Amino acid sequence: MKEIFAAVCPTEAIVGPETLRQRDPGYCATSRKAGLLLRPDSTAMVAAICATARGAGIGIVPQGGLTGLVDGTATTPGQIALSLERMNRILRVDPVQGVIVAEAGVTVQALNEAAAAYGLTTGIDIPSRGSCTLGGVIATNAGGIRVIRYGMTRDNVLGLTAVLSDGTVLDGMNTLIKNNTGYDLKQLFIGSEGTLGVVTAAVLKLFPRAQATALALMDCPGLEAAQALLSLTRTRAGGDLMAYEAMWPDYYRLTSSCLCRGAEPLPPGDGLKIIIEVAGPESDSAEAVLIDIFEDALAAGLVSNGVVAKSHEEQVRIWSLREDSDLVARPRGAILSYDVSIEAGQIAGFLDRWDAARAQACPQVGSFVFGHLGDGNLHVCLAVTPEEARDHKAIDRAFYGAVAATPAASFSAEHGIGLGKRAELAQRSPPAVLAVMHVLKKALDPAGLMNPGKVLERLPRPGFPPA
Repeated sequence: MKEIFAAVCPTEAIVGPETLRQRDPGYCATSRKAGLLLRPDSTAMVAAICATARGAGIGIVPQGGLTGLVDGTATTPGQIALSLERMNRILRVDPVQGVIVAEAGVTVQALNEAAAAYGLTTGIDIPSRGSCTLGGVIATNAGGIRVIRYGMTRDNVLGLTAVLSDGTVLDGMNTLIKNNTGYDLKQLFIGSEGTLGVVTAAVLKLFPRAQATALALMDCPGLEAAQALLSLTRTRAGGDLMAYEAMWPDYYRLTSSCLCRGAEPLPPGDGLKIIIEVAGPESDSAEAVLIDIFEDALAAGLVSNGVVAKSHEEQVRIWSLREDSDLVARPRGAILSYDVSIEAGQIAGFLDRWDAARAQACPQVGSFVFGHLGDGNLHVCLAVTPEEARDHKAIDRAFYGAVAATPAASFSAEHGIGLGKRAELAQRSPPAVLAVMHVLKKALDPAGLMNPGKVLERLPRPGFPPA
């Protein structure tokens, strides 16, 4: 396989299978099973690789920071992995137009650091910010903790360059806020997980960076109170509301005991712990807004306790309680992670259905719930054994059954489909919607070589067996 690509890739761009196996597989154990890893340094080289792979009938699996949780970067020995880690240049920051132009291998942290030099931000903030890449964020339509303020990735990409399976380059690097010239082709690639083409560069909108922020952790007696507190916070903070995150009791009890036993910001209990972050012209004014919210919420019985972070270090400590979800693996050795979006009025019913299903199907499995309550995105992490992590079909049936029984619910909020959820997509999507997806796939990737087997089942070429 190496000989096939030697004509279009220099030696430094080719990583053989033995060296590849030694690299970190990230959150997907099979991401390093490819027959070859190619590391192009330009869109032209990506195009040459795609054209060569198509001619040889070889599948291409685009890979970013390997932080995805749905096995979207899984490979087989007959495929090549394609990493844009060498395409990590920030090409332009335009503070007047309010855009940043960058290659797909740039990390989210590097993007925001470059924007911060001009007092701006992309609005994208994910716990894996130091390793997840722009290409991966676009491929999965990533969300994160500030969606309540800035929206999803899909809302903030102005333009992109994508390479199709035959090497055709679609140059759509639009920098204009308003542009209605024909079909908005970039949206085909945002959230497509590399199944339609490889995104090599993009243009993102920039926003004014918060001059100062204040952060509070509040204790709500239950979900209803937490949702009422959200309404109050939206009214009081308005556009300055940066984040509204929730931790259910078992999750907070676990993370706080692991990270700060005996020095928890708030003691564990039976209620929800809510992280609220607001912006302001200075930290004192932002803090004053939080204090006003807390006092009114306390008077209304929506909170029983709360603490405002008094330093950057305290902010980091509070955020760590929410972001260090890998700690869920500690009780039994491994973790399963589910990602759902639920309409506000349906969250309680969903959690009741899931608790009942879990008690029936897998009572030994601990369920830890947290997430972006401000936009209805919940993460349900399960403490499982390594054996249960390898074979979790029964757990999947129980969980997704609870989701399917919930009105106004999505089984994938921000993590994508990959391999892990493709059966659910096939089962839960309306037939006409699935048909159009297959038409698009067939039109742009007729040989089924772009990230084979991901998202859609029964692709024209084999990659992975149907789930």
